[in-house]
Amino acid sequence: MSCTVGRRSSRRSGHQLLASSANVGWSFAWGDGLLSILRRLKHSPDQEVRLLLLGLDNAGKTTLLKQLASEDVSHITPTQGFNIKSMQSQGFKLNVWDIGGQRKIRPYWRNYFENTDVLIYVIDSSDRKRFEETGQELAELMEEEKLSMVPLLIFANKQDLMTAAPASELAEGLNLHTIRDRVWQIQACSAITAEGVQDGMTWVCKNIAVRKK
Repeated sequence: MSCTVGRRSSRRSGHQLLASSANVGWSFAWGDGLLSILRRLKHSPDQEVRLLLLGLDNAGKTTLLKQLASEDVSHITPTQGFNIKSMQSQGFKLNVWDIGGQRKIRPYWRNYFENTDVLIYVIDSSDRKRFEETGQELAELMEEEKLSMVPLLIFANKQDLMTAAPASELAEGLNLHTIRDRVWQIQACSAITAEGVQDGMTWVCKNIAVRKK
């Protein structure tokens, strides 16, 4: 099993997005379950699974991605473009795309919607002043044709902070009960401590399998 991080750039609409580049070891605590899902996806050779990681800036997306890759999460810098991490095993490839959440970057999110198998949306549960903003962005994503019927996992991140709103409060505030065109799940988590991350990714694995059948 190997993991690489690719360096890529996008010059769509005159805007450049750069990915960081590094070689990392990928050792998931939940890796066996994920690999078993990948191995069952034998509909075509070189099967690719694509996860899209979105959310506002400072929501904790990159921290979450690093936690999944068992990397150091003590020093995180804002993502100015995008990060992509890829895992390969027995002819199957898992790509996780982490796109920056700054306001100036969000219009370019749509460049990465195509062929998404699961959308992971990360929310800073402690930043109540931005709940309305993050809700608006999520609502717009739900209207995107290329994301139609794509399973949605919402990570209610930063639950390690005393000021964090519980996942149930976020679900109500975001009117998640009105989402009828796809399966969805909201998972309380802390990208720093990894609490709740495995539960969320277990849900992702199950819904990748359903979508790929």
